[in-house]
Amino acid sequence: MGTSFYRTSKGRLLFGLRGRITRTDFWVGLIALFGITTLAVLLGGNRVRGGGLGEFFAVVTVIAVLSPFCLIAIVVKRLHDLDRPAWHVVGLLAALLLAALAAMAYWGLQEGPIVEEWQRVWTLRFYVTAGLAAALLGYLIVTLGFTRGTPGPNQFGPDPLASEENEGHAGQQPGG
Repeated sequence: MGTSFYRTSKGRLLFGLRGRITRTDFWVGLIALFGITTLAVLLGGNRVRGGGLGEFFAVVTVIAVLSPFCLIAIVVKRLHDLDRPAWHVVGLLAALLLAALAAMAYWGLQEGPIVEEWQRVWTLRFYVTAGLAAALLGYLIVTLGFTRGTPGPNQFGPDPLASEENEGHAGQQPGG
């Protein structure tokens, strides 16, 4: 996987942190990441032999390992399309980290003997944190996946929809 992959639209979608992407590219990127990560998990680290197929699964595994970065890259470019800085990703990461820590504490406390009072405290923290993380995730999905980006160019680049419309009209005759 050389630099030519990065120069393609798929490479920029998954690994580039600059520019803007449309809602369609956002959903395509999420579905691609989900599919690649699922395929890598199903492989479970097993080696696949067979020429080109083995190379394909090696690329799938590399992208799956890098999927957190790829997810951040997709979200950052979508935030750019909404004329928001990439620092908004920090809120998402903080919410997901808090939810993961609360879940680990909750399930860790379920395994061993624990004072009933502490179990109630951590159960409440888990549900509150998980609820806040779910609400934030829902807000981000609606905002990033269904809100139209800033019309025209903004501080992060040209409108990706405007460039698609220009490409669609490029082949037409004037007045036609």
